[in-house]
Amino acid sequence: MPNNSQGANGTTPLKVDATSATKTPTTPKPELTRTISFDNAIMEALHVPPGGPAATNGKKYNPRQYWPDVINTPANTWTFSCGDIINKLDDNDQKATEEKKNMEKCLMYFYTMKKKLNLFDHTYTAASILFYRFWFQYGLPGSLLNCIHVAQAILVTACKTMENNRPIDSYVKETCEFINKVVYGQNNASNIDKLKWEVRDKLVTNEKRILSHFGFDINIENPKELVEDIFSGFYRYNRDYTLPEEFRTILPKLLQEVRSFIVLAVTQPVSLLCDGYSFLVLSMLYCGIQYKEHVKNDFKFPKNFFKERFPIKVTAEKFEAYFTDYRLLEQSFFDLKSNKGDKLLISRQDIESIIEEDDDSEPIADPYSYESLKDGEIRTELMDHIEQRVEEYITRMSSGKTPSRGNAVAHSQPVSSSTSPSRTNEHKDKKQKI
Repeated sequence: MPNNSQGANGTTPLKVDATSATKTPTTPKPELTRTISFDNAIMEALHVPPGGPAATNGKKYNPRQYWPDVINTPANTWTFSCGDIINKLDDNDQKATEEKKNMEKCLMYFYTMKKKLNLFDHTYTAASILFYRFWFQYGLPGSLLNCIHVAQAILVTACKTMENNRPIDSYVKETCEFINKVVYGQNNASNIDKLKWEVRDKLVTNEKRILSHFGFDINIENPKELVEDIFSGFYRYNRDYTLPEEFRTILPKLLQEVRSFIVLAVTQPVSLLCDGYSFLVLSMLYCGIQYKEHVKNDFKFPKNFFKERFPIKVTAEKFEAYFTDYRLLEQSFFDLKSNKGDKLLISRQDIESIIEEDDDSEPIADPYSYESLKDGEIRTELMDHIEQRVEEYITRMSSGKTPSRGNAVAHSQPVSSSTSPSRTNEHKDKKQKI
């Protein structure tokens, strides 16, 4: 704050000499930087004169007319040690068993809704990740019915986050049918009609609760979404064209297995163990080792394959520990058909046999930051590929056929490089509906 010897604008007051009419400062002090409020700064930037629209109407200036509200979202750490995750289960064996049953029913609910509402795989994985985060931080309600209500709000949040939303009536209808069948063990339509208003009200309340509990921090680093982004068509033509021809032939098949691994692995709380990029690397290492054992015994990722594509350091020691912890989580949580079991007994030597990463102390750069991408090259092959895809769409539309994701994928190049979630083993009709 300026002292009493300073003017209203924070500068040194001036003294006027009556004889010379020259202005001299009383004491030489450094001039303070002029400060104005945020609202005034916006008005000045927009050249709004004093007594502008706000003054003319006799109303206070409303900054929302010129600048939207900004929500500062926190960045939280969502990965924990294997011991901490297992210790979150109740110490009482009977209560822990009941808790795991409720959790398993919630995961079954996600899978059922995925099929009923034709949701993408990465929406299902997002819901599972958010579900485990909520469970770890806040626990679950004691009754199965209330657990399903929470799971419904988490599913809707995941759908909106992944831009895969559905009308609220769709969620309510399918959730009521699930509750009526799984919780009450009935198939009575009259009971569903009674449930609808309760389920709708719970959805609105719990959706607000989920967002506030997460602090609007829903940047989940979805591994199913990351695999489509990192190995998209853009990078196939502008980065991966330097890969050995033999590996480029193998990569699409490998990525198909990686996608399946991710969708199955999120049923266990692996997403609490490692971040999205580590989850994806874990999946690729597992599928690479399986490919080496069953298909091609000399298989190996190209040198610095992970260093050039992931903003994390990939070492055999680090991921050996991840595989060990993953196996412990399987043993501690759910006995599912999709469990990998002893296949997760992967040693450091197994990992070293398929990777060749430089062991240096240089900081890992983020290859997907704006600074890294803004000056990147765009090769002619990518432009030709885009032109070909556009022409295919125009041809289909002019012939009266709606272009579907599945058909577009079938005419493109290797399977690995599509950003479309339709590059899964989903039913063709499902792709066309979406």
